[in-house]
Amino acid sequence: MISLWQMTVIREIMKTGSISAAARQLGRTQPALSATVKELERSMNCQLFERQKGRLIPVPETFFLLDRANEILEQVDDLKQLLKSGGEATPTKINVSSMPLFGDHFLPAIIAKFSKKYPKANFQVAVQGSSEVISSLETQQFDVGLAERSKENDLIHCRGFEVDCICALPNGDPLLAKSVIEPADLAGRPCASFLPEHHIAKELKAAFNNAGVDFDPKFQMQNVAAQYEIIGSGAGFGVFSASSTWFQRRLWSSNNNIAFRRFAPKITYQFSIITPKRRPLSRAAMAFARALDGAVVQMLDEAQNHIDDAPIWR
Repeated sequence: MISLWQMTVIREIMKTGSISAAARQLGRTQPALSATVKELERSMNCQLFERQKGRLIPVPETFFLLDRANEILEQVDDLKQLLKSGGEATPTKINVSSMPLFGDHFLPAIIAKFSKKYPKANFQVAVQGSSEVISSLETQQFDVGLAERSKENDLIHCRGFEVDCICALPNGDPLLAKSVIEPADLAGRPCASFLPEHHIAKELKAAFNNAGVDFDPKFQMQNVAAQYEIIGSGAGFGVFSASSTWFQRRLWSSNNNIAFRRFAPKITYQFSIITPKRRPLSRAAMAFARALDGAVVQMLDEAQNHIDDAPIWR
């Protein structure tokens, strides 16, 4: 087991570049710190520094240890401040990682609202692909994440949402007379879809194949926002998560050239609010996760208004 003192010593050595400088900063002798490093290396069965011409050169594993030590020591400092203040809120940083559309166009408003209630909370937000979001939460680097198709495991908690996909058509399209659109209705028509490896693109292609009709993914886009202009211009149709209707109506309100209908067979879109299992969350981070959950539920309820009365999410 690594002690807090050993973590502190490693952090100070990495910061100052030498054992002697670290000893001066910590008010200890150089032999005492050298003994601490040797004991840590022995207990870990791993060399942390290479000694070259009187200099300490950290090995790659030491940088990983430093990252984790920094996180733990910061949490200990936060706890000390919290106890010292009698439980009053103290400045704390909430680290968030999110897939692009939510990170760029959904989270900022949630953070702004949350900050009014928790003015001492600071935020660091990383916008990444879903696989990177999941990986960064599994390595306990962030407090809260938003990602597609994540599953709970020994490293992360997942609050999952499953949302039906809908069909988007240009206003005035004759198919809007139908309440449910099927592949046979769209046979041979150009589609604004996701890249081929995206699960919605795969399931949409399978739906057309199973119906025995031609599927034409003429416009293959990285994300749904890029599909709105294509569909609104009348160049194609789209099939995407019903949650995307909220983004289209809220963020591209000047583009009213798109209407939405249910799509069959059912294709679902899953995403999750993710929190780490092995990284203790601050009270502010836990409160933010709850606020984010409530905001997602409200967003999906508002998206419902753009379809019909039947539930679109679970």
